[in-house]
Amino acid sequence: MTDVNDTSPALTAGHHAEPPAGLRRKVVSAVFWVGATKLTGQIISWFITVYVARLLSPDDYGLLGMSFVVIGFVTLFNEFGLGSVIIHNKTISKEDLSSIYWLVILINAALYAAAWLTAPLMAVWFGEPELTALLRIIALSLLINAMGFAHSNMLAKELQFRRSSIAEFAGNLAGGIATLLFALYGYGVWSLVYGNLFLTTVKNVAFFICHPWLPGLNMNVFRIKAMLNFGSKVAASRLLWYVYSNADFLIAGKLLGKTLLGFYSLAFQFASIPLDKIVSMLTQIAYPGFCEVQNDNVLMRRYFLKTIRLTAFVTFPLFIGMFVVADDAVRVFLTEKWAPVILPLQILCVVSTLRAINAMNAPLVVAKGRPGLSMLNNLIFAAVLPVAFYIGSFYGLEGFSYAWLIVFPIIFLISASISIATIELRMIEYLKTLTHPLFATVFMAGAVMVIKYAAGDIDRLPRLVVSCLVGAIAYGLYYLIVNRAIFDEVRAMLRRG
Repeated sequence: MTDVNDTSPALTAGHHAEPPAGLRRKVVSAVFWVGATKLTGQIISWFITVYVARLLSPDDYGLLGMSFVVIGFVTLFNEFGLGSVIIHNKTISKEDLSSIYWLVILINAALYAAAWLTAPLMAVWFGEPELTALLRIIALSLLINAMGFAHSNMLAKELQFRRSSIAEFAGNLAGGIATLLFALYGYGVWSLVYGNLFLTTVKNVAFFICHPWLPGLNMNVFRIKAMLNFGSKVAASRLLWYVYSNADFLIAGKLLGKTLLGFYSLAFQFASIPLDKIVSMLTQIAYPGFCEVQNDNVLMRRYFLKTIRLTAFVTFPLFIGMFVVADDAVRVFLTEKWAPVILPLQILCVVSTLRAINAMNAPLVVAKGRPGLSMLNNLIFAAVLPVAFYIGSFYGLEGFSYAWLIVFPIIFLISASISIATIELRMIEYLKTLTHPLFATVFMAGAVMVIKYAAGDIDRLPRLVVSCLVGAIAYGLYYLIVNRAIFDEVRAMLRRG
């Protein structure tokens, strides 16, 4: 890819200035294919989510949010970081891969049994008897994911993102259609549960089709022990990540109740769609790419800054665009019953600009062989955010949401400083790479707010359509005038893709 902003000699000089041609082609192809399928999937997901939300109630989403808090915690232990081991190792034998496969199957069988047995206790904790049956069905996803675990990670290791993105797209499409159909037939919260199981099943079957490998009937305990030494640090980091990323649902479910949790849950879901569909794609591509050049800090800096810049270029306008049109969009598409979603959605959109950038720290430090730093970063988040959520909950849904806005930016800067030090990158260079996406987004938001003010008396739907069109034009116009080189980079990427 052609760089558009790198001006530092450290990033442009020396015999390491260009990445290996083969790796560059694979990364560009990955961005092209995964980006196309993710974009299509996101459009479909938005439409289905909006339509389903009109059919269901806040209580339904609140129950699902409680269920995913529990299942999300159990999922942390479903592979003990062995996926990172598969990708991080330059080579991995068939014997080692088979050993990992069977260990993951055993782990998830044990986790399913634990989830099934503890489901009644979780129902008592949240005060929702229906959670028992919900948890026992949702937990089936543990067993299904275990069967496609090795296949999906081998596709990532080999940078076969075209195949893996097609598999994920097939799963998302099947899950979305199933959710919609069940909702239309009046299944309520169960439509969300069954849709998730359809998604998981189709996706993992597709992973197997895309990487048709059968494990051997062996499990080398001594080799597994050595691999778990690395993987356990990744798993510990994910445990801490879970604490801070799910503390809001846990605290809101307990202190605010299922109705307010339902509003917050839907706001969080919409604010997370770009993270799930776009940022997850970039981290999925970035980690194996970083691993390929893990011993070369010059290339690591180039790749990292490119990834940060691309992430900001795509996600900043999406999040801030959602922020400025949230009031009209919620009332038009979700109806007035979902109006309490607006403020939490706006706050989460602002915070998610930083969440998107922060997501790149973990693949960076793990690729450098420093999973302990990822664990440290998540420890900081896990120590601070739950306290902020607890205090915010005393001020209702609004105070709970503002806790994100007050605390997250501070911790983000600390986490970024720790992470970029591993590749000897200065904070000034890190922040500099965000300049154009930030200015372009501010310009876009200003243009949209002017149009909304001028069109204040017209109906919401036409005003929403005009706002979106003006925002897209303003964002593109900024780059056309101020930083036209980015279009050359996009054209070069598409030609190579």
